[in-house]
Amino acid sequence: MFGLIGGILIYTSCSKSDDLISDSTDSDLTDVSAADSTNVADSTNVSISYDDAVIYPEIKGDVIDAFFYDLKYWVGAINSETKANYLFIDDGMNGVRIPVFGNDSKPAHPSSGVVDGSYYETLIASINQAKSVIGTSDFTVFASKKLEGDSSFPDWVKDDDGIIPSEYARLLADYIEYFKDNGISIDVLGIDNERVYNEGNITPEKYKETIDSLISYSVQDGFTMPLTIAPEDYGPNKNSWMKTMSDNGWLDRMDYYGTHYYPAYRPISGLISDLYYAGDIPFWSTEPHWDNKSDQDELAVAEYSICALWDQIDQGMTGFMWWVYELTTLRGYLMRNVSVPLLGAQPIYMEDMDGVDISSLGMLQTRAFLEGDQITVYAINMSSTTYEDYGFKLFSGSINDSVTYKQWTDDSENSGTSGYATRVSDEKFELTLPERSITSFTFNLN
Repeated sequence: MFGLIGGILIYTSCSKSDDLISDSTDSDLTDVSAADSTNVADSTNVSISYDDAVIYPEIKGDVIDAFFYDLKYWVGAINSETKANYLFIDDGMNGVRIPVFGNDSKPAHPSSGVVDGSYYETLIASINQAKSVIGTSDFTVFASKKLEGDSSFPDWVKDDDGIIPSEYARLLADYIEYFKDNGISIDVLGIDNERVYNEGNITPEKYKETIDSLISYSVQDGFTMPLTIAPEDYGPNKNSWMKTMSDNGWLDRMDYYGTHYYPAYRPISGLISDLYYAGDIPFWSTEPHWDNKSDQDELAVAEYSICALWDQIDQGMTGFMWWVYELTTLRGYLMRNVSVPLLGAQPIYMEDMDGVDISSLGMLQTRAFLEGDQITVYAINMSSTTYEDYGFKLFSGSINDSVTYKQWTDDSENSGTSGYATRVSDEKFELTLPERSITSFTFNLN
């Protein structure tokens, strides 16, 4: 997350300070989407000079090591070698998120000890297609409960108070063993999905009991217990879930902290609170969203969606999987450009003319990432001001060779326009940032 050291705002891990804790509730879900014009900077359409942005390669955050394709939206999505190569070779993804069925619409788990494999056949084909192109590379399968409202769990694993932990654990054990029998290891398991919208009522107490029962089944049945992730709710800090887990000493039942994060709300205070209680548990953004509605301003949606992703990276996020990742639309090209350079990279501190804060829309929004010797810089300018020959300067190190850029405006194609930024010196480059533009830069660091 961002922290203060010597008066300088930098990336740090989440510090256990009471000042960071906010008792956020659903009331934190205040819409901050592009439709909220009060957040947009009031500027005139003029071309003037501004202070350079400064990049600090030596101030680094956590390595982002998980970038997964989400199969929960469409289990048959990886339906060709071409599609698999695009996702796992070209874009470098290293895992998939898959559903756990068992509800009314897909009753894959009709009773204890029984799995109807017909509901998983297409899913298994997608996983195997991905694995066929990845070969011996590391590949993670993350299983997550499929949300189907009040029919998310079969009747035999629940009563009037939600799931029965021992019975639900049996269903999960059946699922893990079924996939094992089909040559697929479940590496990470999330047993809930947006509790606020399902009938499972998986409280911290029920979560702990379910995981304990599943561990017992793993010993009894001889399968490897997956790593676990929770709470997986509709946004962070619901029902003081993480506080209860921490207060009761149950965090050892969690290997990852995971949450969904909706860009129209950006409940950052709730995320900070959850991460305070999570301590050193790694953080995955297990369902970041990017709105996809025909009546929306796509560049404005991109601004608040990207900033929502950066909110989480600022707080130490190390893994993510978009809800609906594709290429052919403007949304898809922008999502790909923002996502692919992150895997294996670390955020590095930078500040621009507007500082480092990205909470207000319509300002100059910038972030930078380092992987090996390569730096990727992003600049979002959704104001009505053109920043002529805006400068980006390294605080340390120097630029090796050229600086390439890709830029999107209202007039560009979905794929954007490409070129070379002006290299002013060994430490500085410049490019004009038009009004309503999104730009990325790539260069190597000496």
